[in-house]
Amino acid sequence: MFCFITALKSKAVSKDWARVCELFESALRSANQQTDPDFRIIVVCHEKPDVRGTYDDRVQFVSVGFPPPPPTEMKLLMLDKWKKLAVGVREAERFKPDFIMFQDADDLVSRRIVAHAHANRSANGFVIRRGYEWVYGKSWITLQNELHCGTDSIVNTRLFEYPKDLAQETVERCLILRYGHTQIEQECARRGAPLLLLPFRGAIYTV
Repeated sequence: MFCFITALKSKAVSKDWARVCELFESALRSANQQTDPDFRIIVVCHEKPDVRGTYDDRVQFVSVGFPPPPPTEMKLLMLDKWKKLAVGVREAERFKPDFIMFQDADDLVSRRIVAHAHANRSANGFVIRRGYEWVYGKSWITLQNELHCGTDSIVNTRLFEYPKDLAQETVERCLILRYGHTQIEQECARRGAPLLLLPFRGAIYTV
């Protein structure tokens, strides 16, 4: 089984909540349209977003009780995101997935990702370098052969320890929570468990 995890910002820190919800639902639809149905999508949020579509129980919204950060404090906003991802990882443990992928709330993913991962269950995981970039509001997307965004890593769960709580020292023992998308590829290689390049264009990075 494959698990997508998304951390959604709070309405309290969003300049345009309707736009946040619109972009999020586009991202959600892309993950939900996988050709292999053996997946779950965990969305961690302060309040459930306004979505128009109907989704089955593979899509799960997990509400958090800790307060949202000040909207102007970028460092605290990032901490809020990673705390939500930690909540999502802890929730994912219940389903015993083979792979976990963090998906930013406005990025789209290929519908082939889950099928490819399940066809290669022994792999340590995959990194997305070939994809696209879309600037919000534009009528075109740009090919990217060196994609770097929060939606670019798929990691086999045998490589890390699930956090038992949200204490900082516990969370930092979890590979995918300690090393963000700019470091995870290098850290996996350093540990002797290199990620493979995904052999197709795997994501659209939304700017």
